[in-house]
Amino acid sequence: MSTATALILEDSPTQAQIISRMVENHGWSTIHCLSVREALDSLKLISFQAMFLDVFVGQHNSIGHVEQFRKLSPDTPLSLMTAGAGHEALEKTLRAARAAQADFVLRKPFTDNDIKQILQSASKEHKIGARRKHVLAIDDSRTVRSFISGALDFSGYRASVAESMEEALSSIDIAHVDLVLCDIFMPGMGGLEGIRAIKSAWPKVKIIAMSAGMEEMVSEEEALKAASMIGAHAQIKKPFTPDALAQIVARTLNAPALIG
Repeated sequence: MSTATALILEDSPTQAQIISRMVENHGWSTIHCLSVREALDSLKLISFQAMFLDVFVGQHNSIGHVEQFRKLSPDTPLSLMTAGAGHEALEKTLRAARAAQADFVLRKPFTDNDIKQILQSASKEHKIGARRKHVLAIDDSRTVRSFISGALDFSGYRASVAESMEEALSSIDIAHVDLVLCDIFMPGMGGLEGIRAIKSAWPKVKIIAMSAGMEEMVSEEEALKAASMIGAHAQIKKPFTPDALAQIVARTLNAPALIG
């Protein structure tokens, strides 16, 4: 018998059946609710390890009720599902989801792999008994992204990556973020302008600037000082070790890493 249960709030029986089947295919059980009230009442009676909430349920927008869901089940990863009927509507929903601190945003139709990644993350958090801090690493080097992601995962964080500032700010997969690791020198928007954008998109997020300098033109000290002046909370010079990364992330978040 499954030891993990997902709450699915969806007013379309057909959509609910599809989503439930996807979740159950990964060994989870599901409870389907047709209304916000039914879902909130279920949280008072049943322990859930993941929540999937459709944004528009009847006449209600579930984003406005996220705080209630959080109070009833504070350590349960919460995913918002949206059809995204247009770029403007999708961006509005994403901004609202970030403001509500949803853990994930799923754009319909989503894939089995999307569900798999969320359930894997939820399983880790169920194992340690707490929601992991979410760290986003932005760097144009695939090697650096892979190194950071592995180090963060080992230290007990939930890690997301993006190869550019533009990707990070537009990705619907990234909703609630606790901390951003941002390279200073990248193609496109770049790190300094990006830090300003991060502070607009995620006003409460902590920022750690990363830099190895720019050959003979700009030293790492100069680059990191510039990042600090526009709002970075901490700086780290490349190259760095996994231990050094874990320490500065924990220090910036004012919380110990959850080694697991």
